[in-house]
Amino acid sequence: MFAIRRSNRIITSIKRTIFRASLSQSSRNLSSAPFCLQIKTIRDVRKNQQRLSYFSTAADPIYDDESPPIFINLQEEIDDANERYRDILAIRDTNDIRGRGLFSLRPFKTGDKVMSSLVLSTQSKRSQYTLQKDWDLHVNLDLPSRFANHSCHANIGVRDNDDGGYDFYALEEIKEGAELVWDYEMTEWEVGSMDTCLCGCERCRKKFGGFKKSGEVIKKNYGEFFADYLKK
Repeated sequence: MFAIRRSNRIITSIKRTIFRASLSQSSRNLSSAPFCLQIKTIRDVRKNQQRLSYFSTAADPIYDDESPPIFINLQEEIDDANERYRDILAIRDTNDIRGRGLFSLRPFKTGDKVMSSLVLSTQSKRSQYTLQKDWDLHVNLDLPSRFANHSCHANIGVRDNDDGGYDFYALEEIKEGAELVWDYEMTEWEVGSMDTCLCGCERCRKKFGGFKKSGEVIKKNYGEFFADYLKK
């Protein structure tokens, strides 16, 4: 099994090398292309980063080497995340308006680390896909964490990690096949990209107000599992 996984990663590495070469050949000034700017941002962030620590629930580290992943398209990024988290969780279609989500491939006990995340880029203002890390710091995270959907009754919560992102922990017993959902207001002081919550759970708050409005509810429901900057 390990040999198969290693072989798959070697193939992916070869594909990325070919893609890098095609980029170089097609344009001498890579910084002129928006996608290349994104690649450069990822490269600069991870350039000197050491091999990441092992998951408490996985047998493999996040990445096999120190080189930054470069993906040709979103599907390749999804495939890479699903491979790294094989037998742990998977990005799948939700078969509803939300599109994609994260689903457990094994049971988790309360307190288990479910997944970790790494920062791809940072910015001073929030966007639809960023998570807030400080008052003027918003981060874009790698997969699979970006595909975790919101619920006002979350089964995973966040803790700040040493890599500038968040680790996600089981807040309750999670069965195999369950969708992994977290509460956006665990990290966001305000939620600017949406207004009405459609999670449909029994304790749905109906409106997004961010931690600014729902802080006491977040503390009551999730204990310590929310962003550190909101605890100051």
